[in-house]
Amino acid sequence: DISTLISMFKDVGLTEKDMVTLSGAHTIGKARCATFSSRLMGVQPDSTIQTEYLTSLQQLCTQGFVINNNTLVALDLETPVTFDNQYYVNLRSGEGLLKSDQLLYSKGSEATRELVEFYIQNQPAFFENFKTSMIKMGNIQPLTGTSGEIRRNCKFINSYSSA
Repeated sequence: DISTLISMFKDVGLTEKDMVTLSGAHTIGKARCATFSSRLMGVQPDSTIQTEYLTSLQQLCTQGFVINNNTLVALDLETPVTFDNQYYVNLRSGEGLLKSDQLLYSKGSEATRELVEFYIQNQPAFFENFKTSMIKMGNIQPLTGTSGEIRRNCKFINSYSSA
């Protein structure tokens, strides 16, 4: 939920504004169906997804009645290779691909919804704030040694042999 997301960002020194701003990076890139398929299927699909968008995602991610978890879907179907504010427009339209994205608007706090609306109206402000938040995020020190690790593959915890 939104309070968990805010808390996770806060734990590393980032604000709610940083969270909404950095999420705008999802205006480019792709995600595997496995990362959002739980929103599409079941007795009750995620009600925050716009109906036509839900149908198109279900078609993209299924083969017959089976989810194809390896299918890649653009995070922003409108301008998938352009860094712009379309991501925020998509959220307002119920077309946020990832649950964590759509939460910023559909079930977000008043502050997150207001910031989404602000970035829809003011792309230059998004660009400026993104630079600031990205630098701030870049200054977060990774946990190393016994406190953490830098993963060889970000999807998996490093495995160590006892030999």
